[in-house]
Amino acid sequence: MKRIRDIATGIIIGALLMIGATAGYAAVKQYVLTEAPYPVYVNGVKYANAEYPILTHEGSTYVPLAKLGDITGVNYKWNAAQKRVEIVVAGQKVQQKVYSDYTGNVPNYAYVVGIEDGKRIVNKESDSILYKYDVTDALDSNLQKYDAALEKAGFVYEEDTSTDEILYYSKGKTVVGMWIDGNDFYVLLTTD
Repeated sequence: MKRIRDIATGIIIGALLMIGATAGYAAVKQYVLTEAPYPVYVNGVKYANAEYPILTHEGSTYVPLAKLGDITGVNYKWNAAQKRVEIVVAGQKVQQKVYSDYTGNVPNYAYVVGIEDGKRIVNKESDSILYKYDVTDALDSNLQKYDAALEKAGFVYEEDTSTDEILYYSKGKTVVGMWIDGNDFYVLLTTD
């Protein structure tokens, strides 16, 4: 009788473990890649590497990033602080991104300091646009980087209108206001 009870207990525990494991693996998305049956040539030279093969999935070709840099001259690096891969193509100038609300006038805070873009808040009662950023883990130097980017873009610090709480920069009819409220950083864009 004890043996049957032990077997039944084992089956129940095994079933519970399988249910838990299945639920945990449901969130993992998997893809089946196969080795590409066709050659890939780069500048007339056939790519061949048994350790890092060219793969295919549903009509798309995948090249291992480590080898992509070797065969094309593209530079890449792992940015541990941002937890992302950054790719730089030689000979192409990296253009500074600006807020889409203004045509090339105002540098985008997120791009300047290397964080994800903020939440765009539209004020329908005025021509101003507000961006809100979570800066809980921000570096102290981020505000200085953004100040420098604004000045490089031709904006002038408005000493007379700025306060301890809000900093203002202007260029022509465009005004940028910035302030911190708790763990949030705000950038207000407006034109006269």
